[in-house]
Amino acid sequence: MKIQNKLLLVYSCIFGVILLLFTLGIFVPYSKKIYEDFFDRLHLRGLAKVDLLDGGTVSTDILHEIYQNTPGNFEPHVTIYTSKGELVYKDKRVISESKHHYVVLHDVLTKHHIQWWSGKMQTDAFYIEGRKINYLVFVTGYDNFGVSHLNHLKWVLAIAYLLVMLIIIYTIHLFAAQAFKPVSSMIIKVKEITSSNLGIRLGEGNKKDELAQLAITFNRMLDQLEKAFSDQRHLVYSISHELRTPLASIIAELELSQAKEKTAQEYQKTINGALSDAKRLARLSTNLLDMAKAGYEPSEITMGAVRIDELLIEVAGKVQAMNQDYRVNLLFANEPEDESDVTIYGNNYLLGAAFVNLAENGCKYSSDKNCNAQLSFTKEAVIVKFSNKGIGILPEDRERIFMPFCRGQNRGNINGNGIGLPLAKKIVTLHKGSLDLISKDGETSFTVTLPTHQYINDNNSI
Repeated sequence: MKIQNKLLLVYSCIFGVILLLFTLGIFVPYSKKIYEDFFDRLHLRGLAKVDLLDGGTVSTDILHEIYQNTPGNFEPHVTIYTSKGELVYKDKRVISESKHHYVVLHDVLTKHHIQWWSGKMQTDAFYIEGRKINYLVFVTGYDNFGVSHLNHLKWVLAIAYLLVMLIIIYTIHLFAAQAFKPVSSMIIKVKEITSSNLGIRLGEGNKKDELAQLAITFNRMLDQLEKAFSDQRHLVYSISHELRTPLASIIAELELSQAKEKTAQEYQKTINGALSDAKRLARLSTNLLDMAKAGYEPSEITMGAVRIDELLIEVAGKVQAMNQDYRVNLLFANEPEDESDVTIYGNNYLLGAAFVNLAENGCKYSSDKNCNAQLSFTKEAVIVKFSNKGIGILPEDRERIFMPFCRGQNRGNINGNGIGLPLAKKIVTLHKGSLDLISKDGETSFTVTLPTHQYINDNNSI
């Protein structure tokens, strides 16, 4: 069931119950008052006939003559007894209720006044003292006038109830339709959104109510999806481009070597060229895998205690093994008194991948192929600064180089795939750290700041 229809049903039932209770609150007290008034009129009719009979002012025959023309349905039946149970007066009409009088004579004599119902008939019985004797009076009747009014009121209230309920249901329907009109518009808009048409956005209304906030949140999600799809397309294009160049080079070199006989030295040169391109492909695939790992949720990555000084020594060895001309100079700005000073809580592999890329870039773009890796620390953080002297980074490139497959415009013929720096930044961000770039006067530095407050000294820590 649609929420709109469910609201219509629920609120109609609620208002229906409230209106029914309100209607009963009118009808029940009113009907009770009608019945009480008729009991009072029965009592007065009995008193009137006793007053006429008491002392012999009017005989029973005269009383019969007085009320003989009154229709039976409108004239209460009066029966009068002495306090000893002797019949004094009885209307000519015979009613079955008179058989019950002798059963309750004692109760009337004791309690002096009782009332009861027999089907639709009401009876008022009371004890009264006369001038000469005392009487027990029974007055029984049916309130035609009162019941007629109650029936009329019942129909009026029933019709009014139905009319008001129809108005309420119609009003709720209009209100629900108006309230859910933005939702219907959202549904129509969302149905138009496809993977190839992510530019559609929902109307945000007044930007204040809940539906507007929902639309704003959904639009933000669409912005992220559109960016993700765009990044994905760009990534696929960039990967294809990066893979095509070394693969084409490998194929061309192998085809040339296959086409004609070459000397051992020429074959060696071809093999070295193909091996260089293969290493480039391996490096690219490794960086892409690391980029994927860095995109995991922190809860999905194994974390532990990582000593940054030991990791830098390992990184220096790896970078220098990549190229015999590369040199990574390890510098310590301050000596740690305890190993916890240079220990953080993180993933050793990913941090190593980030440092390798930063150190490799430092060597690659340095004029002397040297990169300085300076380690320092405070109470709150461990700081690693990778610096070199070389071509520097142009001001307009300082934001772009952290985007996948984007490289500086002044790179020249230096090989690279534009993944190292984006990967490093992503890994540092994953560890709640920061990566800052400064490039001026021919010196470029990347400063990594990793907080130490996340280090947990438990059984898994050093």
